[in-house]
Amino acid sequence: MNYTIKDIFRKFRDGLHSSRGHSLLTFFVFLVISAMLWWVTALNDEAQADVRMSVKITHVPDSITIVSRVPQIMSVSINAKGTQLMKLNWGRIPDFNIDFRQYRVGNSIRLTDTDLKSIARNAFDGANVIVISPDSINLSFTSQPPVILPVNPDYIVTPGPQATITGQPKLSFDSVKVYTIGVLPESVEAITTEPIRLNSINETITKRVALIPPANSCVVPDSIDLTFNVEPLIFKTRKVTVDAVNVPEGQKLITFPAQVEVMYMISVSDYKNTDPYIRVTADYNSINDRNSRMIKLRISEASDNLQNVHLASDSAEYYIEEL
Repeated sequence: MNYTIKDIFRKFRDGLHSSRGHSLLTFFVFLVISAMLWWVTALNDEAQADVRMSVKITHVPDSITIVSRVPQIMSVSINAKGTQLMKLNWGRIPDFNIDFRQYRVGNSIRLTDTDLKSIARNAFDGANVIVISPDSINLSFTSQPPVILPVNPDYIVTPGPQATITGQPKLSFDSVKVYTIGVLPESVEAITTEPIRLNSINETITKRVALIPPANSCVVPDSIDLTFNVEPLIFKTRKVTVDAVNVPEGQKLITFPAQVEVMYMISVSDYKNTDPYIRVTADYNSINDRNSRMIKLRISEASDNLQNVHLASDSAEYYIEEL
């Protein structure tokens, strides 16, 4: 049987006017009232919550630079009403705003545990602050102009077996501003990065590394990017003529063969853009046994951009000719 909307509404209305429908309606009304009373009571009850607040220092003059490290987060434990906690859960956690004008003492910003709790309490509409960490703040600042110093990266980076690091690492900033309290010691000539150690890297890599400020100073920026350019190595061989050295006057040292194969590895870019130099020598003074017809060969010089340079054969037959 098909029912229209009008039929359904009529049956619902008739059901409400029945004794059973009246009882159900009364039950639901009291249920709603009870839920509302419980909700109001819960909102007035107090509960504890742990909150992390981002620190901001406001009203700092342009001529002032804060030298000390400012804490990024304040951890606050509060005891608040349900309405206050509901704002925290549904809204944005307020910032921990430190007014420079209010807490400036000489050349520093000083806040006690009482000061910190007062700032947090105001941010949370009067909620009771139980614990706050850190429990005190003491920040030094300066109005002196900065000193510009170069950056000296502290790194030990090794490539993988089939790769090479080309050139020096690239710095996002090669110099930084150093703000200090008093006079910067003459011994401070550069700003060093925190140590960076990388092993067996096979591709170009960029790392963010913090800078180490001198005592009672801060650097801007406080970190830089270090980029290490890595290229693959290719294996090559070439024939090199053997040079005889330390041969006495009136004699001539001849090797067989006159050329030897030299094997090496070179980066792709150097292979395309440079002509590697390799020198192989046979030293007359290395002949100890005249009865032997073999002489030692060695690589005496090679371009700096070559790696794993070695000879296919480390000796050759020789003949001494009298001139």
